[in-house]
Amino acid sequence: MILETNDLIIRPSEWADLDDFYMWEQLPEVTEFFSIRDGQTMEDVVKKYVSDEKDPKAQQFTILLKQEEPDGFKVDDFSYGQTRKIGRIVLADIEDGWKGEIWRIYIGEKALRGKGYGKQAMEAMMGYCFDVLGFERLYLDHYTGNPAAGLYLSLGFRYEGVLRKNCRKNGILYDVHLMSMLREEYEDLFKK
Repeated sequence: MILETNDLIIRPSEWADLDDFYMWEQLPEVTEFFSIRDGQTMEDVVKKYVSDEKDPKAQQFTILLKQEEPDGFKVDDFSYGQTRKIGRIVLADIEDGWKGEIWRIYIGEKALRGKGYGKQAMEAMMGYCFDVLGFERLYLDHYTGNPAAGLYLSLGFRYEGVLRKNCRKNGILYDVHLMSMLREEYEDLFKK
């Protein structure tokens, strides 16, 4: 499944994407609000990728930015390499026709944050989850202080509570804030 927004192509992740995932997941500004441990190795990235590829309840996606031609027209056919990898999305706990989790989503390059790409990626993934996979419930969680919480709220996610000491990073347990959206909420916000 390939998703497209005004500025992005979101496609299933490939083996060739792992170098980028490894590079981004070394950056403190990416890992600060995830349970990615400091010093994660390329072997760790490969193991997680392979594990998710084998797991029918997980799907991995790579976010690509459409490149613009010098005259300002966007390239329509991304198969010619006219895109640039900028981020990652991982779905987990997938139960077709019922529920799933946005387990990880990020824009890897700091200079590309705050430009609306994360919002476009979230909206595309929400559409995929509700319209294609038939979810009744989509959920995610975030660490205290994660600035992405504002984005999730603006998209219509609602808080359900705090999962106390639910994530481990570098041997420390952290609380995470659980948010969700139900099908009817999604349809009220995005299908009118």
